[in-house]
Amino acid sequence: QAQCYISVRAFIITMFNLELIILFFSFAIIVFMRTISEIPKPPIFNIYQQPTGTFWLKVGFMYAILKLRQMKNYVREERLRVKGEDKYVHLDRPQKLASHEQAVDAVFFNGANSKGDHFIIATARRKHGLIDGFIYLKIKDSNLGVLESPNLPNTDLYQKTEKQAYEVDGIRINVIEPMKRWKISYDGKMKSMEDRTKISDVKIEVEWTSDIPCFNVDTDMDPFSMAKATALEPWSRDYFQTLQEIHQTHYEHYGNINGSAVIDGTRYPIDVNVLRDHSIAQKREWRNFHRYGLHFISVENGDRITAGVISSPISFSYLPMGFVYSAKDRKIYPLTSCDLRLHQHGESGDPPLDYGFTIKAGKPLCDVCRMTCLFFDFLGNNTYMIKVHVTDSPYFYISKDWEAKIFERLCSFNVNNLNGWGAAEWQYR
Repeated sequence: QAQCYISVRAFIITMFNLELIILFFSFAIIVFMRTISEIPKPPIFNIYQQPTGTFWLKVGFMYAILKLRQMKNYVREERLRVKGEDKYVHLDRPQKLASHEQAVDAVFFNGANSKGDHFIIATARRKHGLIDGFIYLKIKDSNLGVLESPNLPNTDLYQKTEKQAYEVDGIRINVIEPMKRWKISYDGKMKSMEDRTKISDVKIEVEWTSDIPCFNVDTDMDPFSMAKATALEPWSRDYFQTLQEIHQTHYEHYGNINGSAVIDGTRYPIDVNVLRDHSIAQKREWRNFHRYGLHFISVENGDRITAGVISSPISFSYLPMGFVYSAKDRKIYPLTSCDLRLHQHGESGDPPLDYGFTIKAGKPLCDVCRMTCLFFDFLGNNTYMIKVHVTDSPYFYISKDWEAKIFERLCSFNVNNLNGWGAAEWQYR
């Protein structure tokens, strides 16, 4: 009888457990079916996509692909490092333009300091000797306000003889040692942003230097945030083909600029913390961008931050991007989230003057962590609360056809109650 009782009891327990398993899977199937059959929400302002029922399935699929690609890139770079090869030796200099009419090779320097000085210079090489170039200079002690290059708000400049160099109309940007030293000079006129009839003679001689690691968008962006941005979009063969077509090489690198500017015969020192970037693309079409808001921040504790959101509806209607350089451990951390919502800030064409947002930055991009924490991107994030105050907001229209309007905004920042300085770039179609 005892043995029979035990058998019956075991049978009842087994059946009970089986019922629980059936109930669990039934519930999971119901939730799954309700999720995937959920009516999609329309894009905000018919631009910014919202998650659909299949969002998390798409996130998981894309994350696996992007993570595996990141692992592959890491292994390839480690092999190059062991061989003593550095890809930036050949990359960090003027590049031969691709065959497409909208090919681009662009360098950009954006610097500021705690005193309120700013120096911004950019050249984007295009076909047929066209260079989209501009300069902004603000020396607080000069009391001249913001000076801008004479062609602004136009940016289209032309080399007299087309050549593979960042040189046009008095602007010269030359590499001395890749990833370590660049020389920048300008000799020409500049005008006051507030009164464009006031012209000054300006001569600038500065040098950019760095011993900070760089951030490469191709290999260093957080794969989970990229997966979420991709999962927001409607998928099709054309969509993924477009992603391939508009791919560009883009890396960003913080450093310092030292030198001087002579304005109407008076010499002023230039000593600023600088974000430098380099973009190389077979095709850059500014009309593909709806908007973006990017921030380049130097913090008083030595940290450096690039953070913002890009909206390009043909690829990503909402793509957070950026990174944090930690001065304490001298490592780069990719941005893993950003709560800046473009549709809530200046969608009508007038970007805000005082605002704030929060970002999170994840694990280091180097050393053993990249291999030992391959599937734990969500751990170890630090939160950065950023307040932005805009002091000046000059703007220009990019390229010969005025493809977009860009505000180069000179700013002061507060990051987790620490003072910061730099700029924000807001673009509108």
